[in-house]
Amino acid sequence: MRSNPVSAYLHFPFCVKKCPYCDFVSYAGCMDQKDLYVAAVCWEISLMYEQQTLEKQADTPNGLDTIYMGGGTPSVFEPEQISVILRQLHDTFGIKESAEITLEVNPGTVDLKAFQGYREIGINRISIGVQSFSPQLLSSIGRIHTSEEAVDAIHSARAAGFTNISCDLMTGLSGQSLKDVEDSLSILLANQVPHVSFYALTLEEGTPFFNKYEKNDELLPPPDLERDMYHMMLRQLKKSGYIHYEISNCAKPGFESRHNMTYWRAQSYYGFGCGAFAYINGKRTGNTPDLTAYIKAMTGHAARISSIITESEEINEAESQKEFMMLGFRTMEGVSASEFMQRYGCSMEDIFGHNLNTLLEKGLILYENDRYFLSGRGLDYANEVFREFV
Repeated sequence: MRSNPVSAYLHFPFCVKKCPYCDFVSYAGCMDQKDLYVAAVCWEISLMYEQQTLEKQADTPNGLDTIYMGGGTPSVFEPEQISVILRQLHDTFGIKESAEITLEVNPGTVDLKAFQGYREIGINRISIGVQSFSPQLLSSIGRIHTSEEAVDAIHSARAAGFTNISCDLMTGLSGQSLKDVEDSLSILLANQVPHVSFYALTLEEGTPFFNKYEKNDELLPPPDLERDMYHMMLRQLKKSGYIHYEISNCAKPGFESRHNMTYWRAQSYYGFGCGAFAYINGKRTGNTPDLTAYIKAMTGHAARISSIITESEEINEAESQKEFMMLGFRTMEGVSASEFMQRYGCSMEDIFGHNLNTLLEKGLILYENDRYFLSGRGLDYANEVFREFV
């Protein structure tokens, strides 16, 4: 009998306006469908619990340890609506008292009253999509909020009682300078935000930015400048007492994202909602990205989990071992040979000795006290490290 996940991801594919760089499953408008969507997600949670009960899989008597609500823009939902979903999770899988419960919010969609409502229903971690504090850059990347609203969101979250706050910043944007990034980071540091995520712009096929910049990459900062932005942030964050615990994430001690560590440790998790992915007992599944189809399929007592799954992949042991390595190298602690042995019953070096030696010789990884981890040079060539395990 195998253990059920203790983490759950909930996807909310609703936005006021879709950003031109975003390829996540999300739809602008559709606000009249929010109540229908809440009911559909609750029904999916119930069906997943019934399915696992029928299959006689292991129970999770201690409940969920992490819950992450992403999007889209989950903060276009009222606290009362989100409370219905959390209550459904509690009544089926259970939620630990110590659980980390994260809600992504966009400035411009929240105020103090909303944050107070989210706090009252049990959410204890807020992730704010700031991206930049430059008015010009915010406009150019299609964000709906102003820099003042972003600062207000941080203040309101703290006034509502949130201490576990994360903010996102983007680099590699057209017209962005090193000073732009430094100024944005300094605002987060001045406001003592305990967790900072930073991501370089990625041109995703099918997005307006892909069409705009794919053949005009001279409009974007050169790679060396983007790397300067990255390393400047790392220096400033470390100087301010933050731990660099994953390639794109730094946190004050104790504020690391527990939910994201589920992914990076290649552990299982539930996924609920339109476009959500799950990884349960060696199978990765993806729900339909069609909002109308999802709501329709999850309405009524004839609904079945199988009716919303549009992607399914069995992860065999060899693939699982590769994912353990690739995802583990995203963290600064890297991968443990003893943990690999405990999970798979074989030696990491026997399976990946050639790959590890190649990366050691190139100076992209280091080895110390049972662990292989990225070197300073490896941070800039992480994709080359990951390719060794694809």
